[in-house]
Amino acid sequence: MDLNDLQKYFNEAYHFEKLKENSIIFFKEMIDNCQNNYLKEEDDHLPDGLKLKDLIVEYKCIELIINDRNRLYPFFRVCLELLHPKTEIAEYYYDIEYTIEGELSDEYFGNKFPRIAKS
Repeated sequence: MDLNDLQKYFNEAYHFEKLKENSIIFFKEMIDNCQNNYLKEEDDHLPDGLKLKDLIVEYKCIELIINDRNRLYPFFRVCLELLHPKTEIAEYYYDIEYTIEGELSDEYFGNKFPRIAKS
């Protein structure tokens, strides 16, 4: 089995297009409701009057993690990015982690370019 076969098997087994679409919808709903979740702090600190809802949600990739020394079973992440509407440069990432059974396990949100505290 080569990596193309593995990709084809993964895409079929996890219904890749639907998984990708549902992940984007889930993240957009979180952004729309950001005043009531942990994204509020980032939304309140965006420069130039921008809000998270102004940024473009884009699919980046799926990371398949196998043979991880800290995990008994393989898992995968759907990786999304938030792009600045003018520059289309990724400002934030959002990863949704799934178990090998396809169940939501965890999520990660972060700034691609963390702010440096001013002294």
